[in-house]
Amino acid sequence: MIAFAEAKTIATMLAAVGEPTRMLVLHRLTEGPHHVGQLAELVGVPMVNMSHHLGVLRQAGLIDDVKQGRRVIYSLRADVFTPAADGVAVGELRLGSYRMTLARVAPAARRTRKAA
Repeated sequence: MIAFAEAKTIATMLAAVGEPTRMLVLHRLTEGPHHVGQLAELVGVPMVNMSHHLGVLRQAGLIDDVKQGRRVIYSLRADVFTPAADGVAVGELRLGSYRMTLARVAPAARRTRKAA
């Protein structure tokens, strides 16, 4: 049994992950750090929308941000994401007591919001 506070934290993380655009962002961040403009282009959403999604992911404790000059670079938190060593999966997200395996997707199968 988990405590209510932990359940609330996990629910916030799951809600952040459970939105399609944010799922695409998480998969892109498994490739390495990106700034908002790169993520907006890769995922196919306007920068203002991307900023909102990154804020939700940051508030949920899933990503970190570091200021580099005029840009903010976003990356998955090391205590939340572990890259896979087996080549079958991309890695694992740790959402409190829950685990989510991110499957490796063939490059041709990758989609942006515009292609979906």
